[in-house]
Formats: sequence, C-alpha cells, structure tokens
Amino acid sequence: MKHHNIFRWGACLMAAVLVLAISAVPVHADTDLVALTESITKLNDEIGALGTQLNATNQELADKTADYLQAKSQLKAKKQAMGQRMRAMYMMGNDGYMQFLFGSDNIGETFSNLDNMRSVVRADTNMLASYVETAARAKADQKAVQKKQRELTAQQNELNKKLEEEQKKLQEYAANNKTENPGDQLDFICAVVAAECNSSYEGSLAVISCVMNRVDSGKWGGTDAVSVLTAPGQFAAYLDGPYKRYLGGKYPDYVKKAVIDCMVGGVRSHPYQSFRSGSSYGVWNCGGNSYR
Repeated sequence: MKHHNIFRWGACLMAAVLVLAISAVPVHADTDLVALTESITKLNDEIGALGTQLNATNQELADKTADYLQAKSQLKAKKQAMGQRMRAMYMMGNDGYMQFLFGSDNIGETFSNLDNMRSVVRADTNMLASYVETAARAKADQKAVQKKQRELTAQQNELNKKLEEEQKKLQEYAANNKTENPGDQLDFICAVVAAECNSSYEGSLAVISCVMNRVDSGKWGGTDAVSVLTAPGQFAAYLDGPYKRYLGGKYPDYVKKAVIDCMVGGVRSHPYQSFRSGSSYGVWNCGGNSYR
C-alpha cells in the first residue's frame, strides 16, 4: 500500500510538471512575439525619423551646394575682372603710368592720382580675398553637410538591416500560425479592418492579427475570420456599419496587404485577442488601438 501511494504521488508530480512545461511554452512564445513586435515598431519609428532628418539634410546639402557654386562663380568673375584690369594697366606700360601720375598740373594732383591707383589695387585685393573666403566657407559647409548625409545614410542602412532580421524572425514565427484563404470575402474583411484601423500597415496588421488570434482560440463566435468579425457583440466596425464605406476596395493598399500577409502568409504582429481605441486599455499599443 505504501509503495502504491508513492507511485500515485510520483505520477501526480510528473503530470503537474508536464502541465507546467506545456503551459510555459506559449507564454514564452507570446513574450517573444511581443518583444519582437515592439522591436519592429521601434525600428520603423527610428527609420521614419531618420528619413525625415535625411530629407532635411538632402535639402540642406542642395542649398549649400548652390551657395558654393554661386560663390565659386562670383570668385571666377572677380578674377576675370581683375585680370582684364591688370592687362589694361600692363598695356599702358611705364610711360602710361608716368603720364597718369605726372601728367597733372601740380604735385597735389599727382599724389591724388597715386592714391587713386593704390585705392583701386587695394580694393581689388580686398574684394578678391573676400570672395576667396566666401567660396572656401561655402565649400566647407558643403563638405560638413555631405558628412552628415553619409552618417545618416549609414544609420538608416543599419536600421533597415536590423528591421529585415526582425521581420525574418516574425516570418519564422508566422510559419506555425493558422492560415486561411479569404477568397471572395477578402473585400469584406479588408473593409472591416480598415474601419477599425487604416492609419498604417502596422495598425491594420494588428487588427487582423487579433481576428486570427480569435479564430485560433475558437471562443469568439467561429473558426474563420468572417464568423469572428460578424459575431454578436464584437467588432463595432461591422455591427455599427462604418465598414460599408470601405467596401469595393475603398481602403489603402497596405490594408489589403496586411490582411493577405496575416491570413494567407500567417504573419501576426502580436498574440492578443482584444483591443479598444485609445492607449489605456491594454499592454501594447498600435495604430491608435490598445491590445491585451
């Protein structure tokens, strides 16, 4: 009897361990999926922010390049003008200089002519130096912006590489999710999804992911997307009728892509089965909805 009780106790302990082990697997997977989703969302936000900076930098570079080209053109014109003046003075020769300086009626006028010559030469020299400085500064500004552009592009490429890796992980995760061919119900499903969230691909994917998570559970009115979407007391976008204005393909292309990616490709962005508009309902937010 004692051995029998020990056997029964051991069997119960083993069963408990198995239950805990089995139940721990989806929890871990869900946690991984949430972290993966948050990582992808963050990367998309960072790439978008970098894109905005890069666009501004590209415009700044165009402006700096225009400034440099203008300064370079002005410097060239100034050099040409000085060259012409120098040639004219050279053609006058020493006799010409002497006649200009001393061909006056008195010594005062001679000194005045000398001062005028000095003033012209000094003005030309100062003006040329100013144009040289302006062109050099414009060139330095252009190089600084080009460096900034290269750095931003490198950061963007690195983030795109990380995003590609995270999306690959999401696709691997999706391989184990249930899929469904929407068939002739695709337009209806897209219309309901668009009515719930059509602000972005990520927002639409979050909605259809919730729908397919409910399909998997079998506890939300059916075992296919249409049954879940049209079940009583669930999706306001269907129940209240706003989905109708999106029928006939009147939704962004990325809504359709999100629906097909999720239903046919098995891609899902989260493990949650409920959401509400706003940001205070659940533990994860996307596209203006809060999920849990």
